[in-house]
Amino acid sequence: MATFVSTKLNWEMGTGYDLFICLRALHNPDRFGLRPSWAAGVRSRLSLEQRKVLEDSDGILRGSIRFVFGLPNPKGAAEVVQGLEALPVDKRLEALSFDANGPEEYRQLLLSTTSGRKWSAAEKEIIRLNSRYRDQELLPAYADHLFDAWANREQFGEVYLAALKSFVDGFFAEEENRILPVLKRGLSHAQMRAGSLPLPAMLEELSSGVRYGDLSKISRLFLAPSFWGAPILFVEELGPGSVLMLFGYRPENMALIPGEVIPDALIHGLKALADPTRLRILRNLAQSPATAAQLSQVLRLRLPTVTHHLSELRMAGLVQVIVNPEGERHYATRYEGLSTVKELMRQFIQGE
Repeated sequence: MATFVSTKLNWEMGTGYDLFICLRALHNPDRFGLRPSWAAGVRSRLSLEQRKVLEDSDGILRGSIRFVFGLPNPKGAAEVVQGLEALPVDKRLEALSFDANGPEEYRQLLLSTTSGRKWSAAEKEIIRLNSRYRDQELLPAYADHLFDAWANREQFGEVYLAALKSFVDGFFAEEENRILPVLKRGLSHAQMRAGSLPLPAMLEELSSGVRYGDLSKISRLFLAPSFWGAPILFVEELGPGSVLMLFGYRPENMALIPGEVIPDALIHGLKALADPTRLRILRNLAQSPATAAQLSQVLRLRLPTVTHHLSELRMAGLVQVIVNPEGERHYATRYEGLSTVKELMRQFIQGE
């Protein structure tokens, strides 16, 4: 049995984390359960050039969370901007790009990229294996954006910071004021639960159903709340034995969209339950936890289809994710999520 005595728990907070997660959500609204038309409206506050810069940057800046972690408190949007301004312009891309345990081969390939030489087929394979497309064909647009950024890193450093500052001024500064009190409550709630629950149970509760089979290899665990990330759990390795986890914290009666009266948890839950395939998945998982591949075989569905539906159920808090020591994920029906949808429906209809 794994022990957790050696895991030192540390607490983190900063709206800077949500700044980058918010940008990711606005460029991938379906994944975050955000209304696409509203996301497009927020993006339209920027100039066409700045919108393109931020859109092209989506997915290629893999070290933004680590960058925020290294900033001085209170780690808000102002500290993000100041931290980037303090860097040499050609170092900004590097500061936002690399994770702690990324392969050195990948790092050196990017650092050696110049506009005078295109990547070879072998080098593109290195890019694919270290990107979101590791299990599929590398999309040309992604490779082109990555190459252009690294081949022109001084220009990228200038235009990206200008676009980010415009986004902060045009949207996130006001949003920061809205979510900061919520994040403080989320941190206090997590600290309170840490005093009454074992570490695995506390993480499962904070992450809305992610259960880790082995935490014994983590010597230092940093926990920080994220409003825009809920209910996704973001895990960032900071170094050997050191991990940062951003747990989603957004009250069930709140929505991502400011002023929206229908809670996100209710919308996501009803949307997930309205699909017959997702209902079949929940029924199967209620009998026994299973991997996506196992569900694919039982339900005779393509694996990408099952993965998509599991993602929707996870966003709705209706499935539990069990991660074993090898990193394999098993899913199970999460009855707490079903109860939450039922109660939110009652409260909303009755106007409570």
